[in-house]
Amino acid sequence: MKFIDNVLITVVSGNGGKGAVSFRRERFIPKGGPDGGEGGDGGDVIIIADHNVLSLLDFRYKPKYPAENGRSGQGANKKGRNGHDINIKVPVGTSVIDFESNEIIADLTEDGERFIICKGGRGGKGNAFFKSSTNRRPRFSQPGMPGETKKIYLVLKSIGDIGIIGLPNAGKSTLISKLSKSHPEISSYPFTTKSPNLGVSIDEETGKSFVIVDIPGIMEGASDGYGLGIIFLKHIERAKILLHLIEIGKPDEIINKFNIVVNEINKFNKDILTKKQIVVINKIDTIKNKKEYNNIKNKITEYLKPSGIELLFISASQDIGLDELKTRLKLLVDY
Repeated sequence: MKFIDNVLITVVSGNGGKGAVSFRRERFIPKGGPDGGEGGDGGDVIIIADHNVLSLLDFRYKPKYPAENGRSGQGANKKGRNGHDINIKVPVGTSVIDFESNEIIADLTEDGERFIICKGGRGGKGNAFFKSSTNRRPRFSQPGMPGETKKIYLVLKSIGDIGIIGLPNAGKSTLISKLSKSHPEISSYPFTTKSPNLGVSIDEETGKSFVIVDIPGIMEGASDGYGLGIIFLKHIERAKILLHLIEIGKPDEIINKFNIVVNEINKFNKDILTKKQIVVINKIDTIKNKKEYNNIKNKITEYLKPSGIELLFISASQDIGLDELKTRLKLLVDY
């Protein structure tokens, strides 16, 4: 299924029904008074976060969502039926942004959270409402109030505790598959991950869990449109922790890869970098020389020391260091 995380739709609440102009017509009561009922209220447009909805794809094929209009009032003081509301279900983590002002109207981060985006118009008063001592036979009523029309963006930002970031082919898909029950596509070519992956890691002893978000690799120039990663960076905006996954190599190469990702994120949204961060060096099984490994570890540790960023070494494919990483991530999430 094609992954869609940004759509523009139009929502329209219902118009209120018109009030009735009516007079009593009963036998033996030749001068019956006004009995026109009020119109029904128009339906609201309600946006609901639903954990069963995973993508915004369906909105691409249905860009307009109108609620039902209220019915007109009737004689005998009968009120018109209210228009049915329309419930629009979106994935948990969806932001609702006004098309005109570009302001965030609602941020739906909890399952079942509801927000009325457009209120239906009120029904008009019937002529019975306007009866008075000076106007005993009013021959007019109110029209219903019109509903609202809004253009809105729906923007999906995944809800996750840990966001995995790095260059293409760093092993992000393999890592999320080992840390969770997720089964992303894994291959040796760049950009195996073409849309965000979510995985849940559960501690079998305590039952506690944390959610991991894996986005496509970020390459140099991503903020200018190169690659895929920059498109999905919004999916780590809600993460508590950033996990920099970097393929092992010479110390200068590792530092350069780290800085490429940091610089591109900084251009996208520098606030993301205020989160707690951890650097994880992957594929250590490819380094057979103990002296070379220690040299890499010492130089990277020294480089990260001023920033206070923690450093760990693993091999996701060979299950080396994963238990230590899981333990550390659980502590960071609970911090």
